[in-house]
Amino acid sequence: MNLTQRISGCGMKSLLVALLLPLAACSPHVSQDASKTDAPAAASAPLAGSSSIGSAPASSSSTASVPEESDEATEHSGEPQAAPAAKANTEGSQTGPRIKGIALGQTAEQVHEALVALLPIGNPCQVSADAVRVVCEGTAQQLQGTFTYESGKLSGFKFYNYLSSVAFGGMSFNDFTSNFMKAYDIPRMDPAQDNPMFSQYLKYRDDSGWEAGIYPDNTFYVKSVATASQQAKSFN
Repeated sequence: MNLTQRISGCGMKSLLVALLLPLAACSPHVSQDASKTDAPAAASAPLAGSSSIGSAPASSSSTASVPEESDEATEHSGEPQAAPAAKANTEGSQTGPRIKGIALGQTAEQVHEALVALLPIGNPCQVSADAVRVVCEGTAQQLQGTFTYESGKLSGFKFYNYLSSVAFGGMSFNDFTSNFMKAYDIPRMDPAQDNPMFSQYLKYRDDSGWEAGIYPDNTFYVKSVATASQQAKSFN
């Protein structure tokens, strides 16, 4: 082989080497780029899977909260509403205002207890054992309280002027009436006169079956009356 051929052969080899080296140098970058491109795709699969798994506990959590919310609704809307009804039943058939611990429908024992608690120590008033009257010694009118019962339940009571002043203090008729109405939620009181020989007074009649009246000297009464439905039946 002559020199020319050797040079040309070496030239070809050099040319091939020169071409192969860049390709070899480029091939790692291609594989690295491919691996970089594939890696997020591979990693994205678990993320997608984890999001669907994570949603399950969220739904189960919301499902689990339903019984708790239901129990809370029962607690606030069920039992508390039943409690007042039970309390009302324990109070029996008491109607009208509760004045100094006394209300229509109470027993004589309950009325006696309330009157004893009302009257201060050393006062001239005494309560009868059967809680039918209050007598005050040394007053112009000794009978200062009367209490009537039907079937063992209080059906009416009356405080005369001295006993009224002991219970509420001395005040004018207008002030007494105004405070009486506010204290016992009486919406109005109308003028009345049962007998022309006696002075007028104010009274209120409630459809639920009670009536209250106040006289000019602050004597007042509360008594049971027929309800509106009972009155209507008498006309049928």
